[in-house]
Amino acid sequence: MNFNHFIDWYRELGKLKIFWAKQLNSVKLVSADEEKCLMEIEWAIRKHTERAIMIVAKDSNKASEMLRKNRNRYLSTIKLVIIPEECSFNSFYNINARSILYFWSQTSNTLEPNNEVKVITLFTWSDDDMKTFKQIHKKSWEFFIPPRKEDHIVVLAYLNDAPVGMAYFNKNNFNIDYGIHVIRNLWRNRIGTRILRETLDLGKKLGAKHISVVRVLRSLKISSSDKRAISFYRSNNPFLRLNVYRLAE
Repeated sequence: MNFNHFIDWYRELGKLKIFWAKQLNSVKLVSADEEKCLMEIEWAIRKHTERAIMIVAKDSNKASEMLRKNRNRYLSTIKLVIIPEECSFNSFYNINARSILYFWSQTSNTLEPNNEVKVITLFTWSDDDMKTFKQIHKKSWEFFIPPRKEDHIVVLAYLNDAPVGMAYFNKNNFNIDYGIHVIRNLWRNRIGTRILRETLDLGKKLGAKHISVVRVLRSLKISSSDKRAISFYRSNNPFLRLNVYRLAE
């Protein structure tokens, strides 16, 4: 993903309104080499703006080096770091928020999906469909976020004619917004993998080279639900696994 493609992807991700992606005013590439880069970001937050820097690095040492080098320049600025998931992060800053970011390509080898699951894709939906979406969300993560008609294609999974899982596939940046959801009593039945495979196929039809998913962890001490979600995504072999950190003095 080159810098312009990243901006397009990141601008759309800002609709999630998470700690590291919000309504975007601007992104500026300050410096970059083969191992790290630094960006200045400005978000629109209600009637004011917030400024952040984002460092993307191949490892923790490269990220820490860039943080030290620019410490005085960005004293009152939000600091974000993205590094590979397998790298432990050691810094003179404290971590106060964490997210995961995974990417799959069209050639990614997922687990074998549950082929008994029927999947449909909805480009428009009715009030009755919305009730189904809400039911699945409530039985998965206990609250409901409705899809956005201008952005989402809804991938809906059925088992024995009953709705059991879903995902919102963002047709603008090919992100699975808010993740993949399966009702709790049917977890570990490869239903989520079936939905993931459908999003990969859908992305291919739309010209996507990769699809992504973001999960913001509820706390730095990873909750059981976060552990299950991370385990599911990892087991389906994303080609790129990243941690996103927000840092504090």
